[in-house]
Amino acid sequence: MEGINHWLDVLKEKAPTGYAIALHIEFNAPKLMFQTYPVAWINYYEDKGYILNDPVVMWGFQNQGTCRWSDLDAIDTRGVLVGAKSYDMNFGFVVSIDTNNKHTIGGFSRSDREFTDAEITKIYEILEMIHKEEVSAIKLTDKQKALLNEIANGARIEEASTSLGIPIVTVKAQLTNVRAILGTRTSAEAVQRAADLGLLA
Repeated sequence: MEGINHWLDVLKEKAPTGYAIALHIEFNAPKLMFQTYPVAWINYYEDKGYILNDPVVMWGFQNQGTCRWSDLDAIDTRGVLVGAKSYDMNFGFVVSIDTNNKHTIGGFSRSDREFTDAEITKIYEILEMIHKEEVSAIKLTDKQKALLNEIANGARIEEASTSLGIPIVTVKAQLTNVRAILGTRTSAEAVQRAADLGLLA
């Protein structure tokens, strides 16, 4: 995940108002999902159930390559992209990559102007590198899995320490390591990502 995390940091700079990447989609569900869109937009999007009518997602499933959001008006029947503008996501584009039976879709946004052709090409190249990463190679030790299971079941750090018989400082260190391995910012995100990858019992 170190390579992925580095490129995700680069994408934060190149897409100032955020991105959403669905990596290695199988049966309409991604192996990993990375999002830096505004939290308020993510919550609004989920409340409205936009996923089924999102022109970015629809284009991504039906095409390969890139397309600016401004060229998706004809299929934006529910005004998803119009709504995004209320959250400073005024301009954007979609990338769709489908190789070796793996499909990745990414949306990238900014508030001030359209992405240039050169910027779109560079972001496409970065997403292509991320797409080539073998996420199935991500492994956790039995101790790390046990700790994440404790957290998943609602245990606090002190409770996990007692349950697993390890010092609190060790629990904190292990959680830091697990977040780094999985490329997440919080322990809750780590639990979800580990579950998505089938790493938890």
